[in-house]
Amino acid sequence: MTQFKIPNDIRWVGTERADSGFPIETTYFKTVFELTDVPKNADLKISANDRYILYVNGQELIHGPCRGDHWYQYCDTVSIAESLVPGKNVIAVKVTAYVPFEATNEDRSNFGPIWSMSNSAGPLLIVWGEFGGIDVSTGRADWFCKNDIAIDWKLQFVAFWMGCAEIVDGKAIPHGWEKEVAIASDFSPVKQKWTNQVKFGEIPSNFLYERPIKHLLREKGLALKGEWPSELAANGSYEFLLDAKTLTTSFVYLPCKGGAGSSITLVYSEAFVKKEGERRYRKDVRSDTSGELIGITDIYYPGGGDECYSPSWFRTFRFIKVTVVTGDEPLILQPIELIETRYPLEDKVSFKADNQPWINNVWDISRRTLELCMHESYEDCPYYEQLQYTMDTRLQMMFNYILNGDSSMQLKAIHDYHTSMLPEGILQSRFPSKFPQVIPIFSLHWIFMLKDYYMETGDISVLERYRPTMEAVLAWFKRKTGAQGLVENLGYWDFADWTDAWSDISGASRASLTGPSTINNMVYAYALNVSASILDDLNLNALGDIYRKERVSILEKLEKLCWSEDKGLYREGPAFEEYSQHAQMWAVLNGIATGEKAKNIMTAVLSDTSLVPCSFVMQYYMFRALEEAGMYKETENLWSMWKGLIDLDLSTVPEIPGQYTRSDCHAWGALILHELPRKFLGIKPSSPGYERIEINPKALYLGGISGDIPTPKGNVKVSWSINDGKFVIEGTTPVPSDVVLPDGSVHDVEGDFSLNCAIK
Repeated sequence: MTQFKIPNDIRWVGTERADSGFPIETTYFKTVFELTDVPKNADLKISANDRYILYVNGQELIHGPCRGDHWYQYCDTVSIAESLVPGKNVIAVKVTAYVPFEATNEDRSNFGPIWSMSNSAGPLLIVWGEFGGIDVSTGRADWFCKNDIAIDWKLQFVAFWMGCAEIVDGKAIPHGWEKEVAIASDFSPVKQKWTNQVKFGEIPSNFLYERPIKHLLREKGLALKGEWPSELAANGSYEFLLDAKTLTTSFVYLPCKGGAGSSITLVYSEAFVKKEGERRYRKDVRSDTSGELIGITDIYYPGGGDECYSPSWFRTFRFIKVTVVTGDEPLILQPIELIETRYPLEDKVSFKADNQPWINNVWDISRRTLELCMHESYEDCPYYEQLQYTMDTRLQMMFNYILNGDSSMQLKAIHDYHTSMLPEGILQSRFPSKFPQVIPIFSLHWIFMLKDYYMETGDISVLERYRPTMEAVLAWFKRKTGAQGLVENLGYWDFADWTDAWSDISGASRASLTGPSTINNMVYAYALNVSASILDDLNLNALGDIYRKERVSILEKLEKLCWSEDKGLYREGPAFEEYSQHAQMWAVLNGIATGEKAKNIMTAVLSDTSLVPCSFVMQYYMFRALEEAGMYKETENLWSMWKGLIDLDLSTVPEIPGQYTRSDCHAWGALILHELPRKFLGIKPSSPGYERIEINPKALYLGGISGDIPTPKGNVKVSWSINDGKFVIEGTTPVPSDVVLPDGSVHDVEGDFSLNCAIK
């Protein structure tokens, strides 16, 4: 990450603090300046504590800054030239500061999103900009501010991870402040704070780094369907249902006029639900509007003027329920406008699968899921949490590489988790997060990220940079070795999987409650092997041998203590008679079970209903274990989980398949984004950075498919089909490649190729 260089006299600026303890605070900042001519280039450097919305001459340009943490405050660069005009101009910034956890009120009425890593300094702004002979920088130019008194905040228990929603008094908002060239009398000069300079090695608060990822998209065009009257009579009650027809993450804008004394309640929801018991809800076909619409709720009280209400952050929804109670004067409503926002995830993959029409639908659903789970970080879900969890993120990163080759978000995620490391050497399981949380096994998935990144990009500097962190994680696990030579008593949240069999113990393997868990040790052994290969990549083979030796020791002990000859399976612990799909899969992935043994184990995984089943997120590893056992053809039936999404009218992949999911958008299930390029078409790097490529189609049950896949070395085109017992493949590859045919033969190709073989 690159430190942001700002001149010594550019300062953070703030305001007089509120006296009511530690509320969520919002402040309006602005500066006015005059231009003779509009410059062709005008870049503004800007950051804030905690969140800002930037306006230039009344035009909303960007929400920021890029999400960081206590060590990394990011500074955005924004081009504003197109928004400037000859004459007087206004740069205005609305800044909202969420409180840190230690300052949270008992009722959490001031509780911000968990991903918000704010401090207790209140609303702060820093701007650096010089253009057209004018300097608009904070610390140099005249900036003014006004504290907000319009917004109250209410915790949303339906999605408490997201903190509070808004209750806004329209009469108290300084409407038009963002475009008015005059400085109103209730705006005061800002308070000068500190600079961004390191002096005597002392790091200032909110020390700035350059934004490491692209700005979020802001796209118009998504329209809400539903009845929407233009005028509501006085002293009435009204309710309207609006349907976006697809899940969206959008900034919401509600223009209105008049209606003093009215209230407008906006409920945002992914779907209608039917209640079954105290905490159990069923979701049917998503276009079904019977049942209840429960969701995050904003309330706006119009001030009676010509106004536009917009929440401070985007909302996630398919449906919006609008409830209006008018006062003594009528209320005029304009249609709600949506500006969809997400990371600019360009899809450069093209394919044609005429024999399997479901593939196109599942691909589109999966791609949209990944898009909506990417903003300023990867997110487990955009509605409930917007938190970056390691196990989820590793999968999202792999899906992301394949679509377009942009690796900046992946690198930021790797660095985020590195930054999260606790003094004892373990990483936090979600980060950035104001609530530190540790799921030990998730740190091992971070190690998998390192190897993935190197294979996709060929950038060995990332392995060099984060090797010490990798070694700290493995040393932490090593210290957890018990008397039987296996890791145990990991502490924190010893999570394994969200599966019904373990729901009463929050997803932990039952074996881990009393001793070693086979799952934990299998994943640890796998991570040791990945780490050894990373050290080999760094020409540190002797160090890698240490990890390989430890891995062999663990696998030997698992084989001796956990293998059940009677069951032909691995039990969940040395003396714990429970069996899961997870332990069997990881045994195959570790190579402890090979050949016929691996096939027998995976056959049991698919057929033995007594095994604790995997959840949706574990299907990636299920597919990998079947592939490792030479049984990829068995994945054909597993796709029924995704095909069922089409019948439910889902536009995204839910957290779990079926009707009892919490979230309707969880990118850990966007598996086809990996399987189609890597296994249907069979294209993957066989050496780092795609210096050499392997083409090895696995999903022969499709009958044929063609596609065009981007790589850092250029696009790879592949088309294969099966006709009359003959497998035919042709295509183009930009670098030397190995084409593996179903008969096991390997062919060295480069450029155009055409091959075939007999197939049973």
